[in-house]
Amino acid sequence: MENNLKKTLMSQMLEHVPDLGWSWDALYKAAKIAKKTKNPNREELQTLFGNKISNIIETFNDKLDEDMYAIFNNDNKKDLGTTDTVKALILSRLKASTNDKSIIKTSLLFMAQPRNAYDAFKQVMKTSNKIWEIAGDTSSGGTFYSKRLILSGVYSSTLAHWLAKETRSVGESEYFLDRRLDDVKKFGKISKQSIDVFEKTKRELGSIITRKYR
Repeated sequence: MENNLKKTLMSQMLEHVPDLGWSWDALYKAAKIAKKTKNPNREELQTLFGNKISNIIETFNDKLDEDMYAIFNNDNKKDLGTTDTVKALILSRLKASTNDKSIIKTSLLFMAQPRNAYDAFKQVMKTSNKIWEIAGDTSSGGTFYSKRLILSGVYSSTLAHWLAKETRSVGESEYFLDRRLDDVKKFGKISKQSIDVFEKTKRELGSIITRKYR
């Protein structure tokens, strides 16, 4: 029940983010619509999301992950190899995000604040783990974490490429994704590579969110 309420509030809040940003005011305004009451309790609303705006963004990202899985199941055969499955899931995640491009840019800007660094890392790793689970990964130990770190870099850099140009389609970012996947064929086998990929991605995302979008 609580998760459904959080999803409902988050969905309503997206309508107000362009004007109010990712803020408690935007959530409060959404609650007035969702709960159909004039005086929603601000303290209860903030407590629902652990008093952290980043937790609302996490709910948003969780919804995109769910949509990614639905799109993947609808568009793809079930006998794809691991790399093709990972690729199809990343493209499905972008497709799930198509109608929320500006919202995602705003969320990235918010999560780029130093105080949100851990939550930002946790959220991209959560999506990476979801992709690997759907792809049937059964690794453990260091390989488990290395594979997810590398994939976080691949996904995030592809997202940055897609967002860098307002009119860029998912299809136009597919070639970029192919090259990144080709760069990391040995998923999880080289821990230094995973670190290099992720550090490069942080620089790319930093560049994307701190400049005007073309």
